[in-house]
Amino acid sequence: MALSVRLALELANRSSLNICFESIVIGVIIFFTVVGNTFVCCAVWRNQRLRTISNMFVVALAISDSLMGILCMPFVFGTLIEGRWLFGDAFCRVHGFTGFTLALVSIHTMSLIAVNRFYCIVKPSKYQNLFRSSRTRIYILIVWLFAFVGSVPPFLLDDGGYSFHPGKGMCLYTFESNLVYTIFIEVAYIGCPLLLISFCYSSVFKEVYRTNKVFVPNQMAVDQLRVNVQETKITKTLAIVFLGFSICWLPASIIDTLGAFYGQPRFKREVYLTYTFMAYLSSLINPIIYGITSRGFRREYKAMLKGLTCHVLWKRNNFHHGQSTTFQESQMEAWQQSRPVEVQG
Repeated sequence: MALSVRLALELANRSSLNICFESIVIGVIIFFTVVGNTFVCCAVWRNQRLRTISNMFVVALAISDSLMGILCMPFVFGTLIEGRWLFGDAFCRVHGFTGFTLALVSIHTMSLIAVNRFYCIVKPSKYQNLFRSSRTRIYILIVWLFAFVGSVPPFLLDDGGYSFHPGKGMCLYTFESNLVYTIFIEVAYIGCPLLLISFCYSSVFKEVYRTNKVFVPNQMAVDQLRVNVQETKITKTLAIVFLGFSICWLPASIIDTLGAFYGQPRFKREVYLTYTFMAYLSSLINPIIYGITSRGFRREYKAMLKGLTCHVLWKRNNFHHGQSTTFQESQMEAWQQSRPVEVQG
């Protein structure tokens, strides 16, 4: 408890330079999270070729990341500016619940993506039946319901739940408050999905390696190999997304696990603040990965940026043209009023 009080005092008594730096960092993360994931959704909507089953999961992931940027991050931004939680205890619990749910949605959506890649590459005969559009929507809905159910119990705990953590600058489930529930979450909601993802991707890349060694005897096999190469590229992109997510959340998982066994916060404020930035960074990096690794997404990003630039320039030119026209008209009117009246003789 003493350390929690010290963390709160450190948050309230930061220098102006620290306040400015921390606010800028979280502000940049918010901006690029919302804009980047909006671009992902728009790219799939604009381009018919991007409307694949795999990209349905990509869009679902982008939506959860966008919601994290809209519903959770701005309140951390306000907290880092003011040096305290401003939004009341009741909303603190809602804020913690929302962030926890969206984080669980992300990791389980990545589990779905890994299973999708497994059946596409390793068990292609079952792929079409298991991953039709209607079934894929149901899978995504189940993930959201499963995450929702897993996030409700902290509301019911007598000895803990969702509360403000001054080191992290946000409200979230206090992992050290209930060891039984924490172990359950770490095993069922985090550990099992990670094992499933690891198994799926390891199986996929073993199959890719085996397929690449097979001799191609005819044109039909060449066409099939071309399809396999395309699916492999998609799989590599999605595996990189998972790797980026893991790197961002690994420090958070370690800190929360140690905190649960210690029974109270044990680290410096800088460690907890890095936890927050890294966790939120996971919602920002996916659109960047798609842009780097996918030609289709990259092409749509460029088209949207070009369209936005042209629109801004057009509005700016119209604004200045309108100003210039208004100014000339006012000048002409003033000149006409100031002319001496001619007297006809």
